[in-house]
Amino acid sequence: MGKIPVILSLIVILLMPVYASAQSPDRITILDDFGSYSRGEPLFIYGQIASITDDSFLIMQIFNPEGDLCQIQQLMPLSNGVFITDVIPLKGRICGLSGEYEIKLFYGDYSKSTTFTVSSSAFSEPNNEEKLSLAQNLVKDQGLLIGTLFDISSPVSNQTSNDLSDLETTYVDLWSEFFVSDLILEVDPLIRPAISSSLDSVQKLFNDDKISFDLTKSIDRTIYSAIFYYHIGDKTKAIDLLTDAFVDIRNVNPEKTTNQRTPTFDELEETLLNLMTKSDTVMSKPVKNEVGFIFARGTAPIYSEELNELIDILSKSRYLDVVSRKESDLYRLIQNDWELLKPSLMEKESIEDLLDSKTRVSELHQAAILLRELDTVERFISSDSEENSELANLIMPDWEDLETDLALATSVQSILDSEYVIKQMVQIIDISSRINKSVEISQSSGIDSSLVSDWKLLLERVENAKSPDEILDIVSEFDQSMTELREKRNPLIVLEFQYQAMKEKAELHADYENLFLIDNALKILDTAKQMESGNPSITRIDRIEVLLTWVSEKAPQIKSDLDSYDKDAFKVRASDILQRAKSLENLVELSLTKNRFLPNYIQFTEKFNEKIDDVRDLVIKNDLDQADTLVRELFGEWTDVSQAYANDPLGSDVGYTADEIKRIEFRKKLNTFSNMVSTFYNSEFSAYVDEYDQMMTDANELIDIANFVDAESKISEIGDYLSEYLVLKSPKIIYDISFDAEKDIWILKGATEKSIFDRRENLYVTVFNMDGSTHSSLKFTDTKQGDFFTQWVAPTDPGLYVVMLQYQDSKATQIVHVEEEFDFEYSETDLNMVELAREFEELESFAEKFGGDDFASNSRFSSVINEIKSGFTDKNAQSVDENIDELKMIIERYLPIRSRTAVIEASYDNDKLIISGAVQKTIAFREDIFVDIFDQRGNLIEEIPLKDNSSGLFSEVISKPFDSGLHVIQLEYHDTRVTDFFNVK
Repeated sequence: MGKIPVILSLIVILLMPVYASAQSPDRITILDDFGSYSRGEPLFIYGQIASITDDSFLIMQIFNPEGDLCQIQQLMPLSNGVFITDVIPLKGRICGLSGEYEIKLFYGDYSKSTTFTVSSSAFSEPNNEEKLSLAQNLVKDQGLLIGTLFDISSPVSNQTSNDLSDLETTYVDLWSEFFVSDLILEVDPLIRPAISSSLDSVQKLFNDDKISFDLTKSIDRTIYSAIFYYHIGDKTKAIDLLTDAFVDIRNVNPEKTTNQRTPTFDELEETLLNLMTKSDTVMSKPVKNEVGFIFARGTAPIYSEELNELIDILSKSRYLDVVSRKESDLYRLIQNDWELLKPSLMEKESIEDLLDSKTRVSELHQAAILLRELDTVERFISSDSEENSELANLIMPDWEDLETDLALATSVQSILDSEYVIKQMVQIIDISSRINKSVEISQSSGIDSSLVSDWKLLLERVENAKSPDEILDIVSEFDQSMTELREKRNPLIVLEFQYQAMKEKAELHADYENLFLIDNALKILDTAKQMESGNPSITRIDRIEVLLTWVSEKAPQIKSDLDSYDKDAFKVRASDILQRAKSLENLVELSLTKNRFLPNYIQFTEKFNEKIDDVRDLVIKNDLDQADTLVRELFGEWTDVSQAYANDPLGSDVGYTADEIKRIEFRKKLNTFSNMVSTFYNSEFSAYVDEYDQMMTDANELIDIANFVDAESKISEIGDYLSEYLVLKSPKIIYDISFDAEKDIWILKGATEKSIFDRRENLYVTVFNMDGSTHSSLKFTDTKQGDFFTQWVAPTDPGLYVVMLQYQDSKATQIVHVEEEFDFEYSETDLNMVELAREFEELESFAEKFGGDDFASNSRFSSVINEIKSGFTDKNAQSVDENIDELKMIIERYLPIRSRTAVIEASYDNDKLIISGAVQKTIAFREDIFVDIFDQRGNLIEEIPLKDNSSGLFSEVISKPFDSGLHVIQLEYHDTRVTDFFNVK
């Protein structure tokens, strides 16, 4: 069977309905009319998300025909779900390849994918003269259209301007002055939905009184300009303007109202498990059975609201059980009602019946909470603290009245009727500590002194207040000041983005003083984000709001410091980098006294010191960013290699380097595959051995040249291959295994061949690890019809697991692939080497395919290839790049196939391919000749029909751009094949 990744749920449980959660493609709608694009043509993606989640980004990825990531963008949709990407230029080595591209969109649990193609023809944007002509016609046509719509003469004069900016202004003025919805119908269909939705969003903001008339007109004019440039062929500028408009719309109200997050399926399942295992609750056995039935059916999402209400009742009931033990007349009122209500709850036959009592349970719970607050007021009044005496005397009359009323209370309703008075007293008691704490934090943080002064005045008014009403007015004023603070500062997500950006800059400049402030700010922001999803106390909210004010005020000061770095700051940073490089050099020198005789240790230190010299060279060239990155990478490499030598000094014959440590780990994984194949080999696998051996060879070659990125993919591919083809089949057993990620279990179901259907028979499952050892085993029975189903806890460690099922004397296996998630981190240097490695692999395969025996026998090739491999070993990108160029040159020079009976030559320059040649004829007549062109990947990209003359001569000029890289042109004439190579740079 195929792989079963840990992160996917592939289960459809027997006799249970399917619940499709996770990524629903229907929730993201895009304008899917991509079709085919020319190389270099700008692309944009417009769409809408059905359900918006606060602070969630839309991730857009585009993969080229080779599977490489050519574009990624992080977008924030508008409040109505509409989004538009920045311009995506379809050019370059990654995004300019011909073929089919895949677009992937991710938003929370939603995803969407589609494709488009890029042809080999080049996109040609109109030149300035063409744009001017198109603009003049556009303005003229717009005037005529407006004249027709409004039954007036065209508002555009016959003499149009020759200045593009004047024409833009005229066009935008026409839209602004004569706008009607009919005009939108004339906009190009590909951009029309984005134009329409953006104009609608602006109008809604204006109607809701969220933006001024001037701002509305300003954003509208930006949108009209986008239409202008799109229609004159400057699509890049058009989309840039339109995305600017989207940003303006989004920034009108960047802080969104927090919505309650919908629980995930995992959370709901966990909730059900907790409910099923709870004891001493008010749930009756039928209610528990219903909960268990929901869990078994996997239908928790349907009952999400009911489950939340059930949990609420249970938690409140638990609290009522606790407070019922308190000894007081008021608590006894609650206790009496609870003792009458509780037995009836425990007799309910269904969740629905139990929830019918939620209102009464909530009333008793609210009364208990009020009594808890009443206890707080009583403790405050009865305390001997001098700080409390004035406030205590102030609320004493109201307290005595309340105490008298509650002494006569005969029901819980009397307590609930006193809620307003109790809460007022709590507010009065809390206000002094709230203001005091805010003043204390503000003074220690250096926040706006006028704000502190205002709060101190409020505190004085509290101390001098003559009535509770005055105190409540002060509470209202203080709450208003906190609201104003919240409105003045930037939203959390904006502050976090600013501080993350400043942190990167501070790290680059080694500005530890500002780094300390930035780290504190990020901690405050993290705390604030956590509080948003919780239920913090009012005092804690005050405290964090004051700290967020400090965060907001401090941001421009820190930014100013970081922006003001001058020559002295440059020297400080350069000095820090050089000191770290010197520290590394000292560590290397010190280690030689102990390790110089270990395998290849001296060679490792010599190359390491060369890299340290590279750091110094980068500092000399003023490239401090690259120097800082390199010295950090060197510290990581030194730590890993030193640890490897310490753990196993003689563990590698060639010594250790950062790459060699990875090679050892990857080769261990391949050895594990080999041992597994030896252990579980069966005759059915013989048909797949050659392909398996080739995959292992390819993986080893990738590891040898340190292309670990592709080696990871190759190892996963081998695991998938073995899981599909190393299985043992039996005609008497049919079964399959799936993985339920939500419950972390494997599900096995299938059927056995039976001749008698009157009995059940035992089946035995043994799960083997890759080395042949037993991981687990179990025994179960089938049905009388031969069907079977079972499930058990799944192994989670990465690897292949052989699941052997035995029925009578028959055995069959399935192999489950728990994919490994590689955690290697690759630097920019590593990824650059990967690109070179992929090009080298392409060239080597290309030369073998089209060079034949000449490639294998010519010593020049083996010499250059060895130099390239040595460069990969040394991680010398410059050497590898130069030798790859050398390899291309000698392929062009030495690998063309020649013949006495035919010849072909090709030269390429300025997007023109010139083909010429001749064939030897015995009879003078013209013939059709066919020439094929292959790219560096070995793909056939052109089939060109030619016709020679009676002498056998032929020539052709093809005007078109080709992708960069080597190409081979091949002519087959009767039994003769000749080739020539050309390089597109």
